[in-house]
Amino acid sequence: MIRIITYPGHFPGETALWLQLLNAGADSILLRKPGWQEADYEALLQQADPACYNRLIIAGLPSLCERYNLRGLHFSETARSMLSAEQLHSYQSNGWILSTSIHSIQTLKIISDDWSQLFLSPVFNSISKQAYPGIFSKDFRLDKNSYKGQVLALGGVDQHTAAIAHTMQFDGIALLGAIWLQPGKAIENFCQIKDVWKQSIHQADHMY
Repeated sequence: MIRIITYPGHFPGETALWLQLLNAGADSILLRKPGWQEADYEALLQQADPACYNRLIIAGLPSLCERYNLRGLHFSETARSMLSAEQLHSYQSNGWILSTSIHSIQTLKIISDDWSQLFLSPVFNSISKQAYPGIFSKDFRLDKNSYKGQVLALGGVDQHTAAIAHTMQFDGIALLGAIWLQPGKAIENFCQIKDVWKQSIHQADHMY
């Protein structure tokens, strides 16, 4: 599982890169633009190839998720705290992927199985945010306890750390800085990370 998180601001030609990244093997793209209004998100969606829609997760806008038949919804930790159980179950009944951000193992121990995916961060030193260090050592091993969904490593994941994330027993990785800090190399960098991630899975499968 490899999910791309969109560039946080305006980026010319971004939607063309979405399709290329998906065609190159990304499982889904999280459309998250802090501070943007619904109309801004909708304008961006209208620029995108509709072939992307069923693999786009959008941050906290169920109306657009329904209108454009997107794959699901993502909620920040703050937004998650304001959701009622009824709202969460309503979104779940639509068949949407529901993901949210967490920042500690303690949260993992109490999170509801209504969430299909969790982003745990920062796992490694952030690429996109300076002075935002990873919170786990390389010998960390993920214990999901009773949680049945997927846990993705976020923060500092690139071609050098993707295999470590797999060794840590994460179900997947989420990429932001590794893609957008060099947008001209976005596809090349993605493919390198994808190859490292897949190779680590292949090697692990042959160990057992």
